[in-house]
Amino acid sequence: MEKVLETNGLSKKYNKFYALQDVSINVNKGDVYGLIGKNGAGKTTFFKLVMGLASRTSGEIKIGIGTDLCAGRSKIGFMIGTTFFPYFTAKQNIEYYRRLKGIKDKEETSRVLKLVELYGVNKPYKHFSMGMKQRLGLANALLGSPEIIILDEPINGLDPQGINDIRNLIKEINEKEGVSFIISSHILSELDLVATRFGFIDKGNLLKEVSYEDLHQSTSKALIVEVDDYDKAINIISKNLETQNFTSGKNKSIILSDYLEEPNKVAKILINNGIELYSLKKQETTLEEYFINLIGGDGND
Repeated sequence: MEKVLETNGLSKKYNKFYALQDVSINVNKGDVYGLIGKNGAGKTTFFKLVMGLASRTSGEIKIGIGTDLCAGRSKIGFMIGTTFFPYFTAKQNIEYYRRLKGIKDKEETSRVLKLVELYGVNKPYKHFSMGMKQRLGLANALLGSPEIIILDEPINGLDPQGINDIRNLIKEINEKEGVSFIISSHILSELDLVATRFGFIDKGNLLKEVSYEDLHQSTSKALIVEVDDYDKAINIISKNLETQNFTSGKNKSIILSDYLEEPNKVAKILINNGIELYSLKKQETTLEEYFINLIGGDGND
């Protein structure tokens, strides 16, 4: 698979402190790569090194195929904070950045504004909602048709509708424009809805890289069964469903690892054998729980 970004042993040291140490990350063409870590884990340092906003202590950065690093960086768009003129409209702000970036095609301003659904919005930036401001930041990142876009906490401060809008835009631009994304976010449940690959970083070290499919294949899944008579229920499950893949959960609930796709069968057998079924639900380890287990802590900063 073609790589659009690769780092090998990337490190950044401040005096005796490593903000980033021996980080090797691979982003493939078409990825929506979720970079996950607590505050101070090294995510923003990684972004700065990739974009050339800070110098690396050691290691390699490769962007694209057959290009030097400077040329590769020209293929990256980014949204790390937003800096726009408050009295300018969306068009005036993007036109300013188009000229600043040396993009000659005047139609580029209209193109990116249409992509983020801000074309024709004539009120000044200072009257934008937070969601509109983030979409304008994304439009700026899209100028020049970059191959990679870096988004640092793109949904911070957004209401549910704004979060949904940004998520849908990322998916649409990824699919229709073929742009690869690298996204950091504290709202891991949102990353889980959009990312195709994940990198878990803690204290400057990359702990793991995993695809969406492999992540959800490896997370524990079970049926949580709550009944009136625990002992009788496990005997029925053992005898009638012919499985021993269950353990005891909270309040003597049954954690059943089999029949994940046949919960109705489990319910029917229990009820037909005189068990009162309080609840039966499917459980899967969340991305937050997976991350906390990975770093071996409670997730607090």
